[in-house]
Amino acid sequence: MRSPVRRLLILSCVCLLGLNACSSQKGSEEIREAQVLPELSCIVVLPTVVPIESGRTIPKAESKTLLNGAAYLDSVLAEVLGGKEQFHLLTDYQIDGILSDPWGGKLQQLQAIGKATGCEGVLETTLSRYRQRVGTELSAETPASVSFSMDLVGVEKGFVLWSASFDETQKALFDNILSFKKAESRGFKWITAQELARKGMQSRLEKLPYNLKKE
Repeated sequence: MRSPVRRLLILSCVCLLGLNACSSQKGSEEIREAQVLPELSCIVVLPTVVPIESGRTIPKAESKTLLNGAAYLDSVLAEVLGGKEQFHLLTDYQIDGILSDPWGGKLQQLQAIGKATGCEGVLETTLSRYRQRVGTELSAETPASVSFSMDLVGVEKGFVLWSASFDETQKALFDNILSFKKAESRGFKWITAQELARKGMQSRLEKLPYNLKKE
């Protein structure tokens, strides 16, 4: 069963071309896009992966939490993009059927996926942190914390056409009075990792250029 292995992606930090940024690194901007965006007939949406630093042994509990978080992000992607013709959501098993060499070069894999689906773009999501709230809505010992990045890549040459990141640990209102509007929108309560991840994913997808066109 290769699918769980694919979810835990070993980081070699080999960046694809475009936007002068590696998705595993934090940038000063949350949303970036190329100056000129090509027309794409369709976009493949890959399952969310979890990066693991080379040589690091990840604890079983942490691995399970991250994988559950990745699965949850996939459910949000399916909810937001699944009903739109221009987006094709693939499962791990479908990807296994496409890739003759699942451990081959990144660009080679993207081109194989593009050829099999007829799509010129691939949307990748990487989840690097997913920490559950410890406590209740009214009192939390440890707040929820989520961090993920997204890259829309052109399969022909591997150019990153658009990228976005989300990195938030919920703070108490008295820790940051400037977050009043955000706290108000959340009902002045401590939210779960699922709620935080959903809000982050939805806000990023709203700014995905190829998702702006109404059906």
